[in-house]
Amino acid sequence: MPTPEPNRPAPRELWLYDKVALVTGGAGGIGWALARALAEHGAHVHAADLSTASLTRAGHQLAETPPSPGTITLHELDVSSPSDLDQWIADIHARHDRIDILINNAAYVRWADIADMNLAEAELTMRVGYDAMVRAINAVLPHMRARRSGHIVNVGSPVGKLFVKGPSAAYAAMKAAVEGYTCILQLELADEPVHAMLVRPTTVLGTDFFQHHVASSRLPRLADFLPTTTPDVVAQAVVSGLRRRRSQVNVPGYLPAMYLLYAFAPRLVTHLSKSFGNAQRDYTQTRLPIDRSPRTTQAQTDEQRAQADTTETPQNQPSDRTDSALVRQLWKVGSWRGLPGRLVRLLLVLLDSALHRSSHGHLSVGRSVGYPSLLLTTTGALSGQPRSVPLLHFPHRDGYTVVGSNFGQPHHPAWSTNLLRNPEAHILTEGRRIPVTARQLQGAEREEAWRTILASAQGYQTYNDRSGRTLRIFVLEPVNPLTPS
Repeated sequence: MPTPEPNRPAPRELWLYDKVALVTGGAGGIGWALARALAEHGAHVHAADLSTASLTRAGHQLAETPPSPGTITLHELDVSSPSDLDQWIADIHARHDRIDILINNAAYVRWADIADMNLAEAELTMRVGYDAMVRAINAVLPHMRARRSGHIVNVGSPVGKLFVKGPSAAYAAMKAAVEGYTCILQLELADEPVHAMLVRPTTVLGTDFFQHHVASSRLPRLADFLPTTTPDVVAQAVVSGLRRRRSQVNVPGYLPAMYLLYAFAPRLVTHLSKSFGNAQRDYTQTRLPIDRSPRTTQAQTDEQRAQADTTETPQNQPSDRTDSALVRQLWKVGSWRGLPGRLVRLLLVLLDSALHRSSHGHLSVGRSVGYPSLLLTTTGALSGQPRSVPLLHFPHRDGYTVVGSNFGQPHHPAWSTNLLRNPEAHILTEGRRIPVTARQLQGAEREEAWRTILASAQGYQTYNDRSGRTLRIFVLEPVNPLTPS
């Protein structure tokens, strides 16, 4: 389905002028955005796709938009057919006598549980996403080596590194295979002028992926509170990565932090992905509503608060709570030494803070394992700037008790020093932003609060013993508890 070539402008500063690019899965979503982005930089783009609907839609867009500096030619192609794929590549090379860029983006997408996915579908997932990639690379690599230049881009996915419930096992396995193959390819090409790059986009809005293949509810609820992206954003990141010859491109940029957290605490990430249920956002849309958090009414929140105030908390008895293995592991995070321990603690705080903010205090790491939590914002003692930190909290008369445990580290946390300097702060919890005044507990009042804390969370005794210091305990007393978030 070739398209007529427009009158092309002079090369000027077009980085990809007269380069030849192949894009599989190129008529929709990320692939179509990539085709257009490459053409804008002057490339001759050959975009292949099996979907007649996507090809027709892309053809109409080409006819209705001003010509690009480059050209786009659409091809109907089943990449799972070895002979068809080989012929497509051979024909393009014969036409241009060069292939400069290969982007392997094609995928067969069906997310279903293993019991609901037949063998043919699982095999097709690998044929389209992995086997076709390998075959295409084997076909173009000799040409690129002969010209001593070229770029190979393989589109992977976070589901090939973060193994959580939601994606189909076949799809995750395919993307993991793409990941492994690309990493070894990069090692083999390290001393050659041919460049290989792995791209991992996260949840991409408004594409056929969610509109036709995967229900938004297959994603975990956690995904609703993490950044998303769009095809055009991914395409621009890929073009930038090509120009800078990067080995990996992650879109959005928070993904490496998630990979690191998963590497050190896989059970935590797996648990969070299962907590709170399934996603509630509609990822078929190209844009999402700004306010998408779970909400409770003020009356509901006040009723919960009243119930908590009238419930007696055991003061002198050990907790009857039995923590799960995951919770026990979380209590041990403070004992992890060196850089890995510091990184995991930092990532936990960043993730927990993001969950608090995006859900208006309804979701958090603590709540996922059954502990009430809040996001405390203090004023920096040295900087004078707002400083936020997620904390577990416990009832104490009309306020919220928080503990300066700092994961059992030997030094007091900065937020506790901030409160000693300026006790005025605010908290975010259960949909409300509440101004508070902090007061450090001393003497008998501290002992009473400490017994209440240990009755609910005995892990604080471990933190106390490990730290070698007296943990600071504060009560955060609301100034106006009816302030909405």
